Formats: sequence, C-alpha cells, structure tokens
Amino acid sequence: MIFTSIEGRPTYKRRLARYTDSLFNDLNSASNVAGIKVDVNRRATVEALKYLVHTIAHIASIPGKHHYVSLSLNRNDYFGEKAQFVSLPYPGVVMAERLLSNCLVEGNQSYVERKTGHRNPSTNSGLRTRIKPTDPFLDKLTQAGLIFAGHPFGLKKRSSAKMKPRQILQVSKKTDDGLDKVVWSLKRPLDDDEQVLPKLNLKLKSLRVDFNLPNYSAYTENWNFALGKSKLLHMSGNQLYRRFADKDGHAGRIYGHWVQHCPSKFRRFLTFNGKPTIERDFSSMQLHLLYGLADLAPPSGDLYAFDGVDRHWMKSVLTKSVGARSKKEALAALRKDMKETAPGLMGEASNMFDRFWNHHSGVYELLFSGDSWKALQYLDSTIALRVLRQLLDKGIICIPIHDSFIVQAQFGDQIEHAMRASFKSVFPNLNPILK
Repeated sequence: MIFTSIEGRPTYKRRLARYTDSLFNDLNSASNVAGIKVDVNRRATVEALKYLVHTIAHIASIPGKHHYVSLSLNRNDYFGEKAQFVSLPYPGVVMAERLLSNCLVEGNQSYVERKTGHRNPSTNSGLRTRIKPTDPFLDKLTQAGLIFAGHPFGLKKRSSAKMKPRQILQVSKKTDDGLDKVVWSLKRPLDDDEQVLPKLNLKLKSLRVDFNLPNYSAYTENWNFALGKSKLLHMSGNQLYRRFADKDGHAGRIYGHWVQHCPSKFRRFLTFNGKPTIERDFSSMQLHLLYGLADLAPPSGDLYAFDGVDRHWMKSVLTKSVGARSKKEALAALRKDMKETAPGLMGEASNMFDRFWNHHSGVYELLFSGDSWKALQYLDSTIALRVLRQLLDKGIICIPIHDSFIVQAQFGDQIEHAMRASFKSVFPNLNPILK
C-alpha cells in the first residue's frame, strides 16, 4: 500500500526530494513519445512521485518480502476527512502512475509494470491497481542512494555503541569454561607504533563513509534471504583500538570500525567523503610472516596452489596449523571444517597436510608452540600500525581490515608504497606480495 507519510533521516529526505524532482523532468521529457499530455501541475505530480518512490524504495530495500505497491485510483479514497489517502494529491497520483507505467526508462522497459485492479459492482470492493518496479528503475533508485538496509532510517545502532568509549589498548582473555571472554584496559603509554591510533581516530570521527552501489543486484547480493536481513549487520563504531590476547604483546590486532564487519563484496562500493575507495591487501600474509621469522625466502608463485587440491583447503591447512598445539590437533580442526562443508574430503586431510608442509618445510618447525597465531597477529598488527602511520603522515585516512587497507582510490600508489615499506621495516630481506 502506498505510504501516506514520509519518514527517514534528513539526508534521505533530501535525496528523495532531489531524485523525484529530477525524475519528473525525465518523465515530462518522455511523455510526448508515450502519448501522454501532462495536464496536472508540476507540484502535485512531484509530490505524488515522492510518495510512490518512497514506497517503492522501501519494499525494494527488503528483497523477497513484497513485490508490488498497491495503489488506489478511486477518487473517493482521496477526498473527505475520513478518506484513506486524503494527504495525497489525487490528480498527481493518477498522473504519476500513468507516467511511470508508460514512459520508458531503458530500452523498451517502463519504470513500473501495472496490474489493473478490478471492482465488483455488487459488493463495491475488489483489488486495487498494483505497480511493480522494473529492474532498470530499481537500478536508478539504488544509484540514487534510496535503497538501503534498514530503510528509511538505516541500520540500528548496536547497543554497545551506547557504552563508554573503548580504551585504545585492551587485553581479552577467555573465561575458565571457554564460553565467554573478559576484556580489560591496558594501563601503559602507547608505544611508537600505537601513537598513530588516537590521531587517526580524530580523523575517522569526521570521515563520511557510505556506499555507491552500481545497481540493484549489488544490493541483493549482500542480502541474506534466509534471515530476511542485510549481511551488513550494523554501521556503528568508528574508533580504532588494539586488542591483545591473554597479555600485552600477544596478538594485538586493530579493531573498532564498523567497516571491518562489512562483507568483502560490499566493501567494493565504499566511499570516503563521497569519493570511491580502493582496498589493497597482503597476499598469503601469515605464510610470509612465517618465512620472515625463519629468515627464508618463500617459494615462487601462489603459496597455496597445489595440483588437484582446492586452494581454500590448503589455506585452511595453514590456519588450522597456526592455531594448534600439535599436528593431531591441527588435523582434527581441519577435518571438522571439512565435515561441515565437504565431508567427502575428510579422508584426504592427512595427505593435504603432509603435501602442504613438505612444500613449506622450512617454516614447519615454527608451528605447534601453542602461541604461533599470537606471534603472527602481533607482527601483522605492528605492520598495520606502520601502514596507518605512513599514510596519516601524508594526510591520507585509512581503515585497516587486519592485513588489508582501504583508502580513497586516488591514493592507490601511496597505499602500496606504505604497505611495502612497512612490511620491510619488520622483514628487510623479504618482499611482500600485494593484491
């Protein structure tokens, strides 16, 4: 049913007003070809378009739930104090529907498809006219920023966003039962690498982060149809902090910005202050760090590429090994992973493990200390901090995603230079691979 009021944040309402004004101009220009005489004043038609577009954008923001907007073209529904649509301009609604249904938006497709309602004279009731937005129209609405998760107000703030500001240095530790963890602040001065965080956080407070989606498919690709909600769960938090595991100096990755929870396919469309972004990451980071610790050069080519084996599983061999205390524990974790997604491979786990570590035998002795992952995360977080510092010194704001980094696309050369230089500041004899 068409909405009779327009809700949303001021930014959304401004976008809606700009778009419907532009839409009227396009429809008015196309009306002659469609054989329609626009004999309703502009103000009424634009007002009706605003309500129609608002309603269409709302149903499109929740894919799979509704496909049509129900629309009454009965004059009696618009006049009189008790009329259901008294707040809407009837002549404008009729004209807006005619224009959207008959004017072409792309090729031979109109803006909406119309299904005419039918009234039963004996009961004076029946189906109302319904309109369904076409794919090209949905693309236009997406590009205009009118379709988004949590429409019309956006995603809700996390409850944790109302808590006190997080301390920049933290330590987390699992409880004795392993089911929960406790976090406490680390009371020490920031080291040279960490001093970039409060400076960067000041810049992040004023950074406008948004999405510029190219089409409606990009939006639905990031929609969880089974759960009926966006894969992007929230947009709360823009202050970075470093969190160690168990004690100071263990792990210490950088967290705190909502972009870090954004699905990778969605991050492609991020904008910083209205400008497109680029994401660069270290390829095979953990394995390169192991080779750096061993002071060895890694083999050439893709470090996870093995004939006849999916790259995903060879990468899984590494991640399970780094987090394990023994080969037996690593294999158990690998088989558990396979059982959930590829049970037919469980019998190959041991062979995959041996093939991988025979190829990377030079770093095998660094495994199974129980804290390998903490040492590797400490190194990658140190490198990340140095990347952030190098960029901020040049006035470039960057959001880290552990071993990848997002900046405005215009700074592609600078981010690559900062990543290479920061990696080599830790391992001078090793050249990182970027992607």
